[in-house]
Amino acid sequence: MCYLYKLFMEQEKIKKIQERLKKEKLDAFLISSPSNIFYLTGLRGDLKEREFLLNISRDGWEIIVPEMYFLEAKRKIANFSATKERGGLFLKAIEGLKNYKRIGFEKNDLKYGEYENLSRNLSSGKLFPTSGFCEDLRKVKDKKEIGLIKKAVEIADKTFYTTLKIIKPGLSEKFIQRKIIEIMEDLGAEGPAFLPIVASGKGSAEPHHISSNKKIKKGEILLIDMGARCKGYCSDLTRTIFIGKASREFKKTYNLVLETQKMAIKNCQAGYPIKTLYQDAVLNFEEYGEEKKFIHNLGHGVGINAHEFPSIGPRAEGRFENGMLITIEPGLYYKNFGGVRIEDLCFIDQKCKSLSKAARKIIEIK
Repeated sequence: MCYLYKLFMEQEKIKKIQERLKKEKLDAFLISSPSNIFYLTGLRGDLKEREFLLNISRDGWEIIVPEMYFLEAKRKIANFSATKERGGLFLKAIEGLKNYKRIGFEKNDLKYGEYENLSRNLSSGKLFPTSGFCEDLRKVKDKKEIGLIKKAVEIADKTFYTTLKIIKPGLSEKFIQRKIIEIMEDLGAEGPAFLPIVASGKGSAEPHHISSNKKIKKGEILLIDMGARCKGYCSDLTRTIFIGKASREFKKTYNLVLETQKMAIKNCQAGYPIKTLYQDAVLNFEEYGEEKKFIHNLGHGVGINAHEFPSIGPRAEGRFENGMLITIEPGLYYKNFGGVRIEDLCFIDQKCKSLSKAARKIIEIK
């Protein structure tokens, strides 16, 4: 029954793409994004590699796989063809597309050399760049996806609390990073959603700090940004703690960031403009003269990838919708002091609710 339901859901997703083809007056569509192929078919290789291609026409579809995935594809997929190795994927895809006149492709994923290959070998057809065909579907999660992401959130929460027990002055950022991965895998994660960020002292002022062998010290900020992956779906959590007794400056900054996050979660709801939520956070920081220290977007969607649509920033378009899973992660960063960021993964069901149970109070490691 579970297999049949999974097959039905995947067929429904592909039908929606086929409906979009008719609307856009396209005869066929080549999907190259590994994440989009996984979303539509359930077949997942390395999401950073070009391991499959997916051809969809108005009345059919076929996934092209290298022989190394033949057995898995046979077990999971109704419509597939195999090529000897990954280098032959495009030749096989071209073979399936050569009789179509108007062919769409994913302009934000296909490499220029790959586009040239298609253009050269599909001389009887015309290529049309597209965007959003799959992403517009992926932005709203179904029950299965929500369940997997909630599990990934639960693992991240437990990992955070377990990690707190081992943190002490003298440990390196790299050591803590390795322990986070080990703990979440022991708790049932496939692995991390991304390489955890462990940033101490002034390094915490770099939002995407690269963790090093620097040892954490008493009197320093420690920022931890991590997420777990559960059956292909991600979570994302950031907490900022203090090693020793928290300074007045840290408490003031932390409380302002927390106030801004709570305000944003309260304001966020279905129908609310995405760009406006970002502006709300900026205005709240502006009241305290700190808006210039807020140097990134307020959040982003999460799903198969740790960063998905929507991007909650100054150029965002559209409105929040029921079924979206987003992060809300305001932060303030000071070159000579460090940074404070608080991030929670939230679910929109009319109103916005944080899924994480990890404490947001100030935590001091004595």
